[in-house]
Amino acid sequence: MDTMIVPVFTFLEYNLIFMKRTFSIFSLLFFLTLFDSFSQNRSITFTEKPWPEIMAMAKKENKLIFMDAYATWCGPCKWMAANMFTNDSIADFFNLNFICTKFNMELGEGMELAKKYGVRAYPTLLFIDTAGNMVHKRVGAPRKSEEYISTGIMAKDPDRNLAFQLKKYQSGDRNPDFLFGYCELLQQAYIPVTQTLGEYFLTVKEEEMISRSNWRLIYAYTEDMNSPEFLYLVKNQQKFRKLYTPDSVSQKIEQVYLGTLQNLMRSKTFSEDVYRTTKTKIKESGYQGADRIIFTSDLTIFLRKGQIAAFLDLAYTDLEKNSGNDPAMLSEMAMLVSSRTTDVKYLEKAGQWAKRSIDLKSQPENNDIYATILVKLGKKDEAIAYETAAIALARKQGKPARKYEDALKKMQE
Repeated sequence: MDTMIVPVFTFLEYNLIFMKRTFSIFSLLFFLTLFDSFSQNRSITFTEKPWPEIMAMAKKENKLIFMDAYATWCGPCKWMAANMFTNDSIADFFNLNFICTKFNMELGEGMELAKKYGVRAYPTLLFIDTAGNMVHKRVGAPRKSEEYISTGIMAKDPDRNLAFQLKKYQSGDRNPDFLFGYCELLQQAYIPVTQTLGEYFLTVKEEEMISRSNWRLIYAYTEDMNSPEFLYLVKNQQKFRKLYTPDSVSQKIEQVYLGTLQNLMRSKTFSEDVYRTTKTKIKESGYQGADRIIFTSDLTIFLRKGQIAAFLDLAYTDLEKNSGNDPAMLSEMAMLVSSRTTDVKYLEKAGQWAKRSIDLKSQPENNDIYATILVKLGKKDEAIAYETAAIALARKQGKPARKYEDALKKMQE
């Protein structure tokens, strides 16, 4: 994702005076180019006054309010303020089109505003009308200036903003193409789409589940492994594979299963019983990659819990069976194992993985990992040869080679 978000609970377009509601990409690019041609020396002007006064200003000027809802500890909030709100294109657009304000959501009025507008993650960009209703919302700190302007444009458009889309959905629109865009807006606003998808797929006939529009919805937004649409996908995966690419079907199934297990791991109320039951469901699903998913998840949980002996033993016995032809996984595990033990038994096995990774796809990274392991095994001459290969590959591919050069110097001392 090209956006930085900090959730509260985990720490984890436009309508200028001379323009109409509708716009073209050309118009947007012209706007950006026009302002980017000047030096970057302007910033969004934030009016820091009590909320009633901000509302009065909005009514007087008949403008939407743009609110930067932030927290003082939020890194992305600080980055956005320093790098995006000081961008000329963004500053000129927002200063012209909105009453701009900002509130610390954990202090004073900000606390009530956070409750009123459902701020659950930082930073949150809110767009509020003169009656105090939220018309649009986006969570996170996009890295591209055009995303801020396109967000502002959508907020100003009463036929496209989040409030309009919500009304359209509540009125009963269940067109899958509309739902695709609506779910995208929900996700940008940090609003779960599970219920929306569930309500939609309850209305879909079984023979329509496999349509391209429904596959697009499932692929983009389904995250619940117990949802009807996901269960249908797993049960009918061969049909989906024939119509769509086999890789995309496997990728989606694995993403949902791994995501479910990872969410269980991160839960403050982690339960071994629930984790074990979930793994059993995955294994019994009939998905051919179930063992690999469970293996990867178990490795992760052993590391998170600091159970290094269990991690080393599981990697030693099962890695080649589950990921023996995956050069990226082999090299990563070689690095993880070799950095957590001095036991020759595990170092030799890690060396085998790194060498296998190189044989499958030689890259600067896996050559460097193998060289590091060879040093630990006392095979200095071989290590120098592979570190030299890492440097040559990095230079050939236009990648930074400094760390490999430094490693080689230490080996040659």
